[in-house]
Amino acid sequence: MNVSIILLAHNEEKNIAYEIDSIKDKILNKLNEYEFIISEDGSTDKTREIILRKKKEVDLIYFTSEVRRGSKNAMLESFKIATGDYVFIADSGRKFDFSDFWKLYNNIEGNDLVSGLRTNRKDQIYRIILTRLFNYFLKLTLNSRFKDCDSGFKIYKNEVLKKIINDEVVNPNFISAELCLKLQYYGHKFSEVPINYFQRDEVSKASPPLKIPSLIFNFFLNFFKFKNQLKKIIKWKKLFN
Repeated sequence: MNVSIILLAHNEEKNIAYEIDSIKDKILNKLNEYEFIISEDGSTDKTREIILRKKKEVDLIYFTSEVRRGSKNAMLESFKIATGDYVFIADSGRKFDFSDFWKLYNNIEGNDLVSGLRTNRKDQIYRIILTRLFNYFLKLTLNSRFKDCDSGFKIYKNEVLKKIINDEVVNPNFISAELCLKLQYYGHKFSEVPINYFQRDEVSKASPPLKIPSLIFNFFLNFFKFKNQLKKIIKWKKLFN
């Protein structure tokens, strides 16, 4: 089974070499067929130089941007070039133990998505509370069956992934959650498996404390637009099933 391994990186000079080595030792060396993709998103530190140096040691596909594209665009562009039967994606920042990849991989049979469920979290209590509230809200309002849909550690069936990324992304800051719910509404199979989660050494790049109020505001601002998008998926299913 050919797997595309995707790592997203922005200003990760402290972590990127370690994570490339960790992916190589814990994942790539144990796979028969793979492609390793690093999407570098407009870093202003030495992340690019480190990746180019590691490229001489590790077989990887590397693409970069001179300006910040944002996590949504970096993720979608990575998905579009991935050619594996399955696509594994992870955030950088030493937040995950890449040995946990095998927990997902060993459950992919019969599923179109296996998502990491952050059960052993070692990060700030306010982030844990916000995650639980977010997932509970999605359960109440959108009938989400995910316990942790915004986890940045997932493996998708590529055929299904290519279909769900064609829909407009309503809220870029919650793209992982959007993809999970679209996959659920289309009727595809998924499961969640427990993984470890660690606190990065520095402030979160995706959701620093001062940015959280605006993230929450934008989420609710776009909520009904996303809900209507999910309703259209239901109508599409009824029409073609």
